Amino acid sequence: MGKKDKKKKVSGAVKTATKTEKKLESKRKKELADIGEEDIEEIVAKIEREEAKRLAVVETTVSPPSPRVNATLLPHPTNTSELILFGGEYHDGKKTYVYNNLFVYNIAKNEWRIIKAPGAPPPRSAHQAVTLSSNKGELWIFGGEYTSPTEMQFYHYKDLWLYSLSDKKWQKVESPGCPTSRSGHRMTSLRKQLIVFGGYHDNGRNYKYYNDLFVFCTDTRIWRKIETLGNGPCPRSACLLMPTGQDTLVVYGGYSRVKEGKADRGVTHGDLFRLVATTSSGPNSTQPTNYRWDSLKGGSQRPTPPRSSFSACLAPGNKCYVFGGVLDMEETEELLTGEMFNSLHCLELDNGVWRNVTFKPQKVAKIQKEGENKEVEEEEEEKVDDPITVCSDGIFTMTLSGAKSSADKGTANVVGNEGSSSVEGPCPRMNAMIAVQKSTLYLYGGILEKGEKQFTLSDMYCLDLHKLEGWKTLSSQPSLPEWLGSDSEEEGEEDEGSESEESGSEETESD
Repeated sequence: MGKKDKKKKVSGAVKTATKTEKKLESKRKKELADIGEEDIEEIVAKIEREEAKRLAVVETTVSPPSPRVNATLLPHPTNTSELILFGGEYHDGKKTYVYNNLFVYNIAKNEWRIIKAPGAPPPRSAHQAVTLSSNKGELWIFGGEYTSPTEMQFYHYKDLWLYSLSDKKWQKVESPGCPTSRSGHRMTSLRKQLIVFGGYHDNGRNYKYYNDLFVFCTDTRIWRKIETLGNGPCPRSACLLMPTGQDTLVVYGGYSRVKEGKADRGVTHGDLFRLVATTSSGPNSTQPTNYRWDSLKGGSQRPTPPRSSFSACLAPGNKCYVFGGVLDMEETEELLTGEMFNSLHCLELDNGVWRNVTFKPQKVAKIQKEGENKEVEEEEEEKVDDPITVCSDGIFTMTLSGAKSSADKGTANVVGNEGSSSVEGPCPRMNAMIAVQKSTLYLYGGILEKGEKQFTLSDMYCLDLHKLEGWKTLSSQPSLPEWLGSDSEEEGEEDEGSESEESGSEETESD
């Protein structure tokens, strides 16, 4: 008689972990049932089914998009007078709104259009997108996350979507071997390839950061994971990933959390790496065979201190511009503070060297009458001494004129006069959307953070990278959005188990 198959023994630790996971899942389902919220996978699937029912393309001229963060802003690949904005999210302190709006910005007209096309992806933020000139213009989107309105559930995507800019049609691209579900990753293009690096996954109970590298060929529509040589970047999200040549990439900075005993600690990275293809299958091949990581110093003008959640975009001359970001500084296990920036830096991709971006003095009109220059100076001094206050929430005071430097404590120069130029420009923020079209840098939205309050922005600026004479305000934000959450001090006065009632706000562009 043959021997009976013996069941594999399972360790006590594995059994305990399995039981714990089942208990947590049961508790989560009960909590969702109590507030009447569906399972997040069903929510996402339902949205995708509804989008698939759309039969016609609807294109409408609209006001500028509502405040949002973690969206993507890209130059149109075949129309140099347009930018493309997709997705993003908004949180008012109690409720989270995630979008799948597709906007097109006409630079010449300073005008926004929203396009609702059949089969659009479900709402997402912290995704990545790339535009290609192939087939009269393509928009590729990978990954990202969806947060339920109560923020009790998080869903990370691993789907790939293609939008035809000429046909105005969406297509979900199914291909095996894709990266695992994630958000906060980075994606760029090399020839006819999409390159995906890093990111993280968080299900509310545990998390994982990645430093893997995947390539998707847009011709064959096949994913493959790249194995690399050398000591490369550690797992991270919110970093910079840029092409520097035909088969070369650069990775800079980012953020991750590392375990230290029973607790964990946030790490902001300031290192710089170049990924080089060491051998290739030939000049017409899109699949180099080997890659190697090299560490770069970056020069004496690299961003200091290091930061994450900055905004980065590719510019003519093989340059990359980096704006803003945040440096998290953990004082205690309970309190997390951060320093935010509004500085602009340039990374020369050819040699991997950082350069500071400084603005040139603006041109001053000729003064025909004696004494006029002095009068202008006196008027400016009066504006500074007596600013026009738009709104104040006890932390920020926003002014239309006479604003002091945005670095001044307690002041955020968010509001600008449309069409005006200012070296000062956007206030410190993180996760803004930036893009370069025809040597002009455009910036939209982001987050302005103070304590427990996170104000999502909708202001827009542009900067001529040739003249560098200062930022120009394209659309201002008349006031900060209402924050419905509680400050940490107020929360300390409440019972730990208390929950705030949900409160909604309108999203005029949502379906």
